[in-house]
Amino acid sequence: MGKQIQDNQVTRLLDLVPYLITNQGVTLEQIAKDFRISKADVLEDLNTLWMCGLPGYTPLELIDLSFDTGFVSIRNADVLSKPRKLTTSEIGAIIVGLSILQESFPSIDVHKQAITDLIKRLSQKSNVAAPLTLSTDIPAPLRADLNTAIDTKKNLIISYHSFSRDEVTNREIAPFSIKFDETFEYLESYCFVANDFRSFRLDRILSCSIIGSSNIQVPETESPDENQIDLSLKILSNTRKVAETFNVKTPGQIHQGDEFVSSAYNLEWIIRTVSSLNSSAEVTRPLEVRSQVAIRAQRALELYI
Repeated sequence: MGKQIQDNQVTRLLDLVPYLITNQGVTLEQIAKDFRISKADVLEDLNTLWMCGLPGYTPLELIDLSFDTGFVSIRNADVLSKPRKLTTSEIGAIIVGLSILQESFPSIDVHKQAITDLIKRLSQKSNVAAPLTLSTDIPAPLRADLNTAIDTKKNLIISYHSFSRDEVTNREIAPFSIKFDETFEYLESYCFVANDFRSFRLDRILSCSIIGSSNIQVPETESPDENQIDLSLKILSNTRKVAETFNVKTPGQIHQGDEFVSSAYNLEWIIRTVSSLNSSAEVTRPLEVRSQVAIRAQRALELYI
């Protein structure tokens, strides 16, 4: 995993480019003195700056630095010596992004007003109008409670709509973080109902309430899931749809008539999903799951007789 650059280092790197352009051949010791940092920090900054440049990121666009001898010279950085003016489209994208971020804060949060002021200034300077309204599937109070529970390490009672079982359940969970997966947000948690780690889609959390930490000990790492169901499926038709449905990592390597192994955590989801494929795939193993799919299909067929 790459090292994360701190805010103060970003500011320093932005100042370092024009400094080096006007002080070609300056020593590492002089840079450290002028920026009030250690020589090790100077070397780290220069190594980071070496990988910066314009889009394209080939040797033609990247900054060219020389500091092996202890004297620093910089080339191919003139275009970065001055702030680049954003285009109207780029400013518009920033305003929309800030507007979306603004909706995630409750009205009393100080960050909401700060973002509002920034949007107003950007709109005035660029003549790009801010959107009047933005809709979100995640209510601001709900998001605020989730973030508070994560920050304070408190547990939550959530009312959650399970799509696979089409039912609403109440669960006590210990939330850890919020992550993005494609276009959805998920709450990473330990669920005390399932006694295991679970991910909950934010737009399916109907309500939540913060409670004190429970006496139940949360495992430090994820353990093998005893509820995982491994199954084998045979593709009968519509290979691409079957592969995408069961998240086959190498879909181009399987064809009609092939069998592949997959896994899921919910029997009901398997039955519904295989049934929805309209005979494009069949479960071959385990036999208990195959039998359950056959029973469900027969019940559905009887409704039309």
